[in-house]
Amino acid sequence: MRPRRLCVVAILLVGGCATADSRVYSKPGVTAQQRERDKSDCLLDARVTTAGPDGPRMTVNQDRYHRCMADRGYTLDKVAQ
Repeated sequence: MRPRRLCVVAILLVGGCATADSRVYSKPGVTAQQRERDKSDCLLDARVTTAGPDGPRMTVNQDRYHRCMADRGYTLDKVAQ
């Protein structure tokens, strides 16, 4: 697996753990593929590496991530459960 792809997978896992509620980004006319690509790009842009007692730790700046998606024209909608 290429390093960039591995990084995206790691960020998605971190991002997935951070958003436990049932919300989804939507944008009229966008394909699921494009939405996933935009999410990946925004997650990469929003990653933050901080030093810790156990070594470097990667997290996602949620405000920066949400702002990136909004800047691309997405809205965050609640999904009925």
